[in-house]
Amino acid sequence: MVLAGSLAASTRVVLELFLVSPSVNQSVRYGRRTANLTNKSGDPDTVARQLLTGVCAHSILHSTSWRWERNGTLVLTYLAYSEDSHCTDAEPQEISMSALLPPQSTNPEKPRPAEIREQDVLAHGLRHLTFLMRYSPDDRIRKAVSPAGLQFFQALCGQLAGRYDTAKEFADCTSTLGIK
Repeated sequence: MVLAGSLAASTRVVLELFLVSPSVNQSVRYGRRTANLTNKSGDPDTVARQLLTGVCAHSILHSTSWRWERNGTLVLTYLAYSEDSHCTDAEPQEISMSALLPPQSTNPEKPRPAEIREQDVLAHGLRHLTFLMRYSPDDRIRKAVSPAGLQFFQALCGQLAGRYDTAKEFADCTSTLGIK
């Protein structure tokens, strides 16, 4: 079945990788790398791993989302979490955890926010990993990080789109961080 609006042959496909490490003072250090996947038939997981080669050791590599941008580009997003102290050169940016709130879209005719910023994509990936850290019955993801890493994820607010059962937890978490 082919749906209207399917990927056209000219659609640009990009993989973006956020490399993330905990920082001090309730903040996150991160860097962003990209690879053009247009006209390539390889596995995006392999490309994401290649973007990490020689940068620093990662604990977790996870595909977090995809989005269509107004210029027609399809973006596949990955997040790599690392506790490697050598990552600081690859992670030139820092953002406060309180700035990682989800963008709001309550218009039922427009299912996504009017603007999706880099920090929104990063926050989405972090909330996704936080959710998996807390609720996944498979404990390999928790075993991949140190006790300090677990504390980092406990300090983040985790909620997935459509998971209304965690909405109260998210509200409680944001109020704990002093976010309104």
